[in-house]
Amino acid sequence: MYDLTVKRDRTYGSTARAASAGQLDWYRDTSESSMADVEVTTHKTRQNGRDALWLEIDYHWEKQSEPRKRLEVFVAGKAGYVYQLLVDTEATSQRLAEQSRLFAAARKSLLIDVTTG
Repeated sequence: MYDLTVKRDRTYGSTARAASAGQLDWYRDTSESSMADVEVTTHKTRQNGRDALWLEIDYHWEKQSEPRKRLEVFVAGKAGYVYQLLVDTEATSQRLAEQSRLFAAARKSLLIDVTTG
C-alpha cells in the first residue's frame, strides 16, 4: 500500500527550506508523529521551474519495526504557501521500485498556483 498526499499550507513558513525543516521537526517528535528513527537525505531540485527540496526519509512506525520510506518534495508557491507532495510505503524492494515511479509521475502532474474554474 502507498500513501500519496499533496498539501498546500503555511504552517512552517513560506520557503521550501523552512517548510521542510518544520515538517521534519514534527516527524522527529515521535509522540506527535508516531515516526521513529527518522533519517533524512535532502536534495536540491527543481519543480515547475522553481527551486525545491526533495527529501528521502527512512523511518519506522513507533510500535513496529518494519522499515518505511517516504519521498517528499517541497516547493514554494504564491501568497506564502508551500506545496508538499509525498509518497510513503513499506521499504521492500518491490514497493520502493514502484514508489519511485509513483513519485516521478506525481511530480510531473503537480501544478503550482493553478486555479480551476
